[in-house]
Formats: sequence, C-alpha cells, structure tokens
Amino acid sequence: MAHIRTVKTASGARAVQIVHSNRKGSRDIEHIGSPHDDVELELLKAVARQRLAVLGPGRW
Repeated sequence: MAHIRTVKTASGARAVQIVHSNRKGSRDIEHIGSPHDDVELELLKAVARQRLAVLGPGRW
C-alpha cells in the first residue's frame, strides 16, 4: 500500500513524500519535494498522485 504524506522537517520546512508500506511493517519513503509556498505544495501533491497512478497497485 502506498500513500502521500506531508511532513514538517526539523528546519520548519515542509516535505511531500510517498510512503510505500507492506504487511510486515517495513516502509520505503520516496521524497517528492519541499515546497516553498502553498502553490508549490499543491503542485507537488499532484505530482505525487500522478506518480502513484503510473506505478499502479503493487508495482512499487
């Protein structure tokens, strides 16, 4: 299963990530980017959604 998350970094910036997890609890985190404003945040979320759609279920 994969999902998109937005996290706050230690420096106070934001990061958009795709988290790939499996039943055993292991996770792979793919960094999409760090936006500087709300417009870039929405753009990076759209990029992450597109990447998930291209990968499809179970292809990561």
